[in-house]
Amino acid sequence: MKPIPSGRLVSTHVVRLATRKRATRQLVQVFKALQGDHTHPFAHEIYRKVHKKLPRISLATVYRNLHSLVEGGKIRTLLLGDQVARYDPETSEHDHFICERCGRVSDLFLRRARRIDLTSLARDGYVVTTHNVTVYGMCRVCAARRRTSRPLRPVARKS
Repeated sequence: MKPIPSGRLVSTHVVRLATRKRATRQLVQVFKALQGDHTHPFAHEIYRKVHKKLPRISLATVYRNLHSLVEGGKIRTLLLGDQVARYDPETSEHDHFICERCGRVSDLFLRRARRIDLTSLARDGYVVTTHNVTVYGMCRVCAARRRTSRPLRPVARKS
């Protein structure tokens, strides 16, 4: 077993148990690439990380392994705003904050004071498997930049 940035240990045995199939080098490297990465990367970003370790890996193989990890419950797929899949190594119940300025996605662990009543959806024939809250606004970095930036002066026109 090798330590990873988050401090947890990853073994091929853990990955194999999670995916119910043989833990290939590619699968292990895709899983490792996500561990400790809280940026919610796109598949092509994961591919770039893994490609440094396994130069012969293809983007299609990365997608297949991401799908296996999602099916095995080791990672989550996020479809936020732009409807392009992002991947989240945090599998516990949580919500997300999306910065409308830079696009950064952050995990939120909100205390839920009340439950949302979804019974009307069931009555209308929907099958709800999960739900989450997505909060939109400006992240700390963008908010700080906004506070420190000066408003632009109007350009003087020549008469």
